[in-house]
Amino acid sequence: MLPKLTTMHTPTTRIEFEERINLVHEHLESGKMHPQGMEGWINVRLLPNGRIDMLSVDEMIRLNANMSYQMAATDMGERLRRTAELGEGAEDADAEDDDVEF
Repeated sequence: MLPKLTTMHTPTTRIEFEERINLVHEHLESGKMHPQGMEGWINVRLLPNGRIDMLSVDEMIRLNANMSYQMAATDMGERLRRTAELGEGAEDADAEDDDVEF
């Protein structure tokens, strides 16, 4: 049985949005994320005050930023990390967690 997943938390403020964009930048720089399909990243501009020009961020960058944040900072990311650690026996471990609501 599949666990109940939480909905994606979208940013409500500019600070949250910039935090997520910066997370994508860190993941690209560290090699944790491959830039495949992220051609829009070269169009992201910074304003003179160092903030991100929100008008230069396209839909693919926005979606990747929200997804990266979801995987890094929420219970969904923790569950995926735990499943990856368990490897082949992950399906057996999921049966134990059926009563846990995500």
